[in-house]
Amino acid sequence: MSMGDGGDSPADKRPTWVKPLMEWAAVETAKARLAGPIDHVPAEIGGLPLSNVGRQLYAWWLEARGEKPMPSAGEVSLRALVELLPYIRYLSWEDEKTLVFRIYGSALVEGSGFDLTGYNVFGPDEHAEAAIDRARLRALHAQPCGIVMIRDVYDRSGKAYACEFMTLPIAPDDDGRERIIGTVIPCEQIAEWNVDVVFDRIQTLHRATFIDIGFGVPDRALGLGK
Repeated sequence: MSMGDGGDSPADKRPTWVKPLMEWAAVETAKARLAGPIDHVPAEIGGLPLSNVGRQLYAWWLEARGEKPMPSAGEVSLRALVELLPYIRYLSWEDEKTLVFRIYGSALVEGSGFDLTGYNVFGPDEHAEAAIDRARLRALHAQPCGIVMIRDVYDRSGKAYACEFMTLPIAPDDDGRERIIGTVIPCEQIAEWNVDVVFDRIQTLHRATFIDIGFGVPDRALGLGK
């Protein structure tokens, strides 16, 4: 992941206001607005070091849930998450198989070239691993836990870029719909995200680790033992 060489890169086409959000300095310094310190929040999960943004989201989530298994949708504070919002994806289970983006952060929009708000994660044409991906995310509510996944995203040339996907469960409000909240951050330190992402191939999973939030974690399965 590096800066482009000329004037025809994704970075050259993006609005001025969003450019600072795509720089590594912003990723490393963004903070959740918390009432207390984050010293108790682990810097790694299952041997996977957490990005600053991923750890900040986890710190907010732990504070927001208090003594409950997880925070509810009504406790998701955009004010507390304002610095993290560019890197956040917030999704709602519309039914047993449909998981829809409700918030897709501005940095993710610029980084991917698409605004996925309103789209189903699994799409109309499910690939062979969709059922496994769905089961992983369903497990976050079935046995309350979080998950960190390292997945590749690809550019138009087919080059892979490993990214951290931090994902945590959110309890439903009156509408009864369970939700998940998470972040996406490149694993490798970069000057600026300047990659033309494509979604025409499966995002290869390299590693996935459930986060024990006090209720244990599901059995090693679904590719999680990697």
